Amino acid sequence: MQYTVTINQVKALEWGLNAQQALLFAFVYECPSWANIRESADGTFYALAKGKIADELPLLTDKPDTVYRMLLALKKAGLIELSSTNAITLVRLTDKGRTWNRKVDGSEKYPTREELVGKKSEAGSEKNPSRVGKKSEAGSEKNPTNQGTSNQGTNQGTSNPLPAGPATPSAPGELIVMSAPRVEIPADMPGPKDRNCKTFRAWANYAFAYRNRYSVWPVWNASVGGMLGKLIDQLGAEEAPKVAAFYVSINDARLVNDCHSLNTLIAKAGTYRTQWATGRQMNATTARQIEHRQANLSAGEEAARRIRERRSNGGERNEFL
Repeated sequence: MQYTVTINQVKALEWGLNAQQALLFAFVYECPSWANIRESADGTFYALAKGKIADELPLLTDKPDTVYRMLLALKKAGLIELSSTNAITLVRLTDKGRTWNRKVDGSEKYPTREELVGKKSEAGSEKNPSRVGKKSEAGSEKNPTNQGTSNQGTNQGTSNPLPAGPATPSAPGELIVMSAPRVEIPADMPGPKDRNCKTFRAWANYAFAYRNRYSVWPVWNASVGGMLGKLIDQLGAEEAPKVAAFYVSINDARLVNDCHSLNTLIAKAGTYRTQWATGRQMNATTARQIEHRQANLSAGEEAARRIRERRSNGGERNEFL
């Protein structure tokens, strides 16, 4: 669940958005900082599942269909463009939508990340993460990376940095370690810290997501390194870190009981990769619901078949049916 959503009330009133539409657009506006990029015939979009929005914005709605109708309203307002694949909704901001955090005169309402490098507040404390290699202050980033930037277009198409500490809640697939991390790797993090190491990105994503969830670092040893090597061999160096972070976010009783053991991730890497790519978590409850729906559908189809056969027999009862 998204903890904080910042709404620009001036823009919302100017664009004629109601409270629900403003809440949804404020969330969509930040998605390029953590959502997965999808290329289509119409250009670059960001994967944003309707179910994901419902999970992250419980105050908005719990129905994916309602989310989609609201997205269509934002499209009609000229704020976003929509596309889709067979599995997921694709979204990107329009030029109008990217002005959400700009003043009337077109200047930036808030300084960019580049302007913040090396600058501190008057009190001497850093208000935002700024320098490469420095940690954010504890609790300074409570939402996905780059919340509150003046123009989301400044970081579209880039990977996301490691979060600075355990207080940062993770979203599925958001803990993407860049080749040059924007924050210092904590000295107490076990495992490889050399970003050139084969398992560094996969391990760092898994380790940070694990610490965010359980407030402790996972165990690192030679066996863990070997398992992560297998994960990279199965999924590739680009997808393995994203799937590793997504895996720790899955709320399944069996995984929680095992504290999201790497053994299960390696054994079912393809399964979790599909869930990550589609933005849909699958647990025992969801599987049973699908099974029940299929059973009801099959029963209905069987009943319809029997009715058709009776009609073809002239309405006579067939004792063998």
